[in-house]
Amino acid sequence: MTRSDLLSICAVLASALVMLGILGLLSRAIHGTEGLRKLAHVGTGLLALSFPWLFSSLKPVLVVCGLSMAMLMVVSMIPSIRSRLGSSLYSVDRESRGEFYFPLSVALLFWLAGSDRLLYVIPLLVLTFADAVAAVLGTIYGKVSYTGVGGKKSLEGSVAFFTVAFFAVHVPLLLFSKLSRPQTLLVALDIALVVTLLEAVAWRGLDNIFIPLGGFLLLHIYTALPLRALVFRFTAATVLVTAVLLYRSRTTLEASALIASALALYASWGAGGWEWFLSPAILFACYSFFAPRDVIETPRKDNVYAVTSVAAAGLVWLFLAKVNGHPDFIFPYTAAYAVHLAILAWTLSVRRDSNQSPWRRGSVLLVEAWVLIFVPYVWLEGATTSALEHALAALVICAVTFTAFCMIERRHNGLYAVDGWRWLRQAALVGIFTVPLAWVLR
Repeated sequence: MTRSDLLSICAVLASALVMLGILGLLSRAIHGTEGLRKLAHVGTGLLALSFPWLFSSLKPVLVVCGLSMAMLMVVSMIPSIRSRLGSSLYSVDRESRGEFYFPLSVALLFWLAGSDRLLYVIPLLVLTFADAVAAVLGTIYGKVSYTGVGGKKSLEGSVAFFTVAFFAVHVPLLLFSKLSRPQTLLVALDIALVVTLLEAVAWRGLDNIFIPLGGFLLLHIYTALPLRALVFRFTAATVLVTAVLLYRSRTTLEASALIASALALYASWGAGGWEWFLSPAILFACYSFFAPRDVIETPRKDNVYAVTSVAAAGLVWLFLAKVNGHPDFIFPYTAAYAVHLAILAWTLSVRRDSNQSPWRRGSVLLVEAWVLIFVPYVWLEGATTSALEHALAALVICAVTFTAFCMIERRHNGLYAVDGWRWLRQAALVGIFTVPLAWVLR
């Protein structure tokens, strides 16, 4: 590090402490407002936006972010310091670790962007201003709310987020990139839509990671696409989100979980194509057919954790397929959705009759789920001998995974839990047991 870097580190940390002190004084007159927290958010965002001009390499940025996290930990743990400096961060009675995720995402963003300042600045502009404006306007003017993990969000806040995000992307690209005006417009629309959805499904401050890293990835992809592809992607995303929301009456998902489903489907299609879109789409459309009508008609219970659990293994296989150039990983990808569909069918079916046997009724549901997912797979592969062998191998793995789930997951009053730990265990089981299918391909 240079002497200039050391001076810049001291200046940034001193500015952050002064800002927290001023906001701490304001908090004594204004108690428990979202505005104070978002003022701190905007202030730290503005400091972070200066990093490409202040620091010559990644190392001083890592030092600043590391010291910031250490400082925040001290503030959060020591009551006397918290009352003076941390009141703006902890003035809202809401469980969140967003203040710790923020410096982490800044360091990752600086590293990923390298020497391209636009790739660093634009996602951080979205995080700094769109999130703050959405939170404040949503709190003041929000009338139409929807349920998310840890609380409610408002439609008005999401519209405000989309609007600010659009300008945060469009204006810098228009002024400082070589893209044409129609391209900057469409890139901004595409990114604003997707990051708005990401913000809607984030919980406990994770939007401070989802928004900048998601924005960076989308900016990297979309700025390289031709105009026609940008139009197609925006249209597809809009149609997909609309279709998922219109289908809500046939699901057990709360609002933010529906949005998460649309994101997972969009990611599957956008990264892999319609062949990779088919399995998660079948699961989303069909899983609720196994549930009793009264379960569908009751208030929504399944949240973002459920969607994340079901999509996790498949998205990992899709990522590995793209990174390693193995399109045949669509086989374990498809198997992951097949076994998830079987487990969902069984856990919903027991709500009709909790005395059902997993070895009788569960076996039937397993075969039905396998047929729903793997008949399209075999057809896509041309109904070859190899595709049929893969399907049979997947049936065995699905049966083993389903059996492991029934043995490990305990029932209470005949029903399965729907908390986060259950969904984590289910995701882990499916992820682990589909790994052997990668060796079947050899």
